[in-house]
Amino acid sequence: MSDVCLILEGTYPYVTGGVSTCVYQLIKNTPFINYSILYIGATSHENDEYRYPIPDNVKLIKEVELFDYKVDDELPNKNIELDLELLLKFHNAPRERKAELFGAVYNEVIKPLDDSFNPFDILKSKQAWNMLSNYYKNKFKDQEAPSFIDYFYTWRFTHYPIFKILTTELPKAKLYHALSTGYAGLLGAVAKVQGNNAFMLTEHGIYSHEREIEIYQADRIFNAETDLQAKSNISTFKEWWIKMFHFMGQVAYQQADLITTLYEGNKEKQIRYGAEADKIKIIPNGIVYESFSSITKKSKKENEVHIALVGRVVPIKDIKTFIKAASGLRRLLDDHINLKVSILGPYDEDPEYYEECKKLVSFLNLENVIEFTGKVNVKEYYGVIDTLVLSSISEGQPMVILEAFAAAVPCVSTDVGSCSELIYGMSDEDRALGAAGEVVPFGKPDLLAQALFNVVSSPDDLMKMGKVAQIRAKKYYREDITVKNYLRSYNKLLGSTD
Repeated sequence: MSDVCLILEGTYPYVTGGVSTCVYQLIKNTPFINYSILYIGATSHENDEYRYPIPDNVKLIKEVELFDYKVDDELPNKNIELDLELLLKFHNAPRERKAELFGAVYNEVIKPLDDSFNPFDILKSKQAWNMLSNYYKNKFKDQEAPSFIDYFYTWRFTHYPIFKILTTELPKAKLYHALSTGYAGLLGAVAKVQGNNAFMLTEHGIYSHEREIEIYQADRIFNAETDLQAKSNISTFKEWWIKMFHFMGQVAYQQADLITTLYEGNKEKQIRYGAEADKIKIIPNGIVYESFSSITKKSKKENEVHIALVGRVVPIKDIKTFIKAASGLRRLLDDHINLKVSILGPYDEDPEYYEECKKLVSFLNLENVIEFTGKVNVKEYYGVIDTLVLSSISEGQPMVILEAFAAAVPCVSTDVGSCSELIYGMSDEDRALGAAGEVVPFGKPDLLAQALFNVVSSPDDLMKMGKVAQIRAKKYYREDITVKNYLRSYNKLLGSTD
C-alpha cells in the first residue's frame, strides 16, 4: 500500500506541462512519502518514453486507457442484469445536474458486477439499447430530432470511458490525490465511495471550463465507431459533452474531502460549478527560484527587441493571436528596430494547427522574424528575452510566468487564470510592488501588440518591471512554500501531526 496514489490525466510522466512539473516537484521533494501513480490517457503510452525522471519513492505506475475498444473487437451481446431506472437516471444526471446519483449508480450498478465484466457489456446490452431508444423517442417527440445513429454512438463514446473509470481497479493507498476533475477526479470519487480513504482534489485550470472552450471551438464532433460527423443538430452533441464534463466535475467536488486550487479566481469558479467553499484551500504554484534567478542577462544585437512565447503550439494557447500581435508590434516599432520572435515549445501535439500557424507566419511575411523552436531548454533563452508573452484563452497559474519572473523577465499576457494577479499583484502588499508587465483581453491581437509596445519601447520601464517580477517570484511563488502547503494538507487528511 502506498501513502499517496496520484491520479493523473494526460500529464506526468508522459506529457510535459505545468501540472506535470508540479507533480514531479512534489514527488522529488517528499522522498519520505511512497507514491503510486494512476495515469489516465485517451490511448496507450505503453511504448512511450517518460518525459520526466521517476524518483525512487514512486512504487507503481498503472495506466488506464480510456478509448481502447474497436468495432471489430466487440464482445458477444450479453444479457446482464441492470437497474434500468437507475441507469436512465444516470443518463439524465448530467443534464439535470444531479451529481448525488453517482454513489447510488456505483454501489447498485457497478459494484455488484463480477471481475469478468467489461464496460462494453453495458453498452452492448439489450437493456441499455431499449432504454436509450425509448428515451430518444420520448425526448424528441415534440421537436426536431438528431439522427438516432449519431445519438446512439455519442452515448457510447461518452459513456464508455465513464464505465471504464468506474470499473478500474485502484492501487491500495491511504490517500488518493487527483490533479484535475474530469476522468481523474471521477476516479478519485470512485476511491472515495469504495471505502473510507481520503480523497484530495487539486485543480490548476478549471478542467470542465477548458473542455467547454475546446468543444465550442470544435468544427465537428465525431462518434468513435463510424468516424462520421454528427451533422444533425450538432449543438445537441456539443451540449451533451459539455454537460458530461461539468457533471464529472460536480461528482469530484462532492466526494472530495479537500479541494485545492491556485488562486482566488479559480476558487470562485469552483464554487459556481458546485464545490463547497469551506472545502477549498488555495495553494499557489512554486518554482525553484534560484534556478532561474541565477540566469545572467546576455548581450544582444544593438536595436533588437526579442519577445517569446513559451508553450505548446495548440489552439488553447492561441498561437495565431500571438503571431498577429507580433505583426502588429513590428508595425509599431521604429524602422531601425529589429524584432525577433521565438515560439518555444513542442509543436507535434496538433500538427494541423501547427501547419496553420506556419501558413499565417508566411502570409504576414514574418518568416525572418518568427522561429518555432520545438521543445528547448528555456533557461538558454531567458537571458536574452526582453518580454515573455502568453496569448492563451485559458490558463491556471502558468509556471512559465513564474520562471520568467525569477529570471527578471516581465510578461504581457491575456487576462486568463491568475495572470492578472501575477502581473499586478494578488494583495495590497503585493500590488504595492508595482506591475511586472501588462494584461489584455484574450483574442485581441491589436491590444496585445500595443501592450507589448508599451513594455518593450522603454528600456528603463522594462528593467523596472523585470525587477518587480523577480521580487514577486521570490516572495510568493517558491517551490519550498508550495511543497510545505501540500504536506500540511496530506497530514491533515491522514490525521498526522507531523
